Amino acid sequence: MTGSGPGPGPEHAGTQAEPEERGPAIGRGPRLVVAAGLVWLGSQLLVQRRSKTARHGAGALELPGGKLERGEGPRAALARELGEEWGPQATELTIGSVADVLHHVYPSPGPEVILIVLRVDARAWSGQRWRERIEPEPGVEVVAFELDELPLDEFLAADRPFMAAVRDGRVAAWMGQC
Repeated sequence: MTGSGPGPGPEHAGTQAEPEERGPAIGRGPRLVVAAGLVWLGSQLLVQRRSKTARHGAGALELPGGKLERGEGPRAALARELGEEWGPQATELTIGSVADVLHHVYPSPGPEVILIVLRVDARAWSGQRWRERIEPEPGVEVVAFELDELPLDEFLAADRPFMAAVRDGRVAAWMGQC
C-alpha cells in the first residue's frame, strides 16, 4: 500500500484520514490472536476450570487454547496449546473446522482479542476413561458437561454470550469433518 489516506489513488498518498473516518479508537492494549477449542466427546463438551491462583479469571471455566505464536496458524496453535494444557494424549484429538471468530476488547490497558474457535473431536477418547488420559496443568481441572447443563455464570464474562449460543444450539457441534 503506497498511501495511508482514505482514497485508493496516488493523490491521497501521504495523507491521513480524520479519526472519525477510521472508526472508534480501540484502546492502547495489545491485539492478540487466540485459538480455542470446542472439544466434543459425544454429546458432552469438555472445558477447563482455570487455576484458583490464575491472575485473571481464577476458578472460571474456559475453552482450552491460547495465543498464536508468530508464523503459527490457528490449528497448529490449538494443537500445541492442547498438548501444553491437557498433556501429550491430546495429540489424539482431531481439530476440525472453525466454529466462530469472536472479538473482545478488554478495558484499557487490557488487550483486544481476536478468538478463533475450532471444533475438536474427542471420539478417540470414547469408551475410555478420558479423565485418565488428560494430564492438565497444575491447578487446572478438565470437566465435561451436557449442553443443557453448561453453567454459563461460571465462564469468563467475555465468553458467556458465545457459550450461551453453543448451549442453545446456535453454534453447531462437531460435524465429522475438518
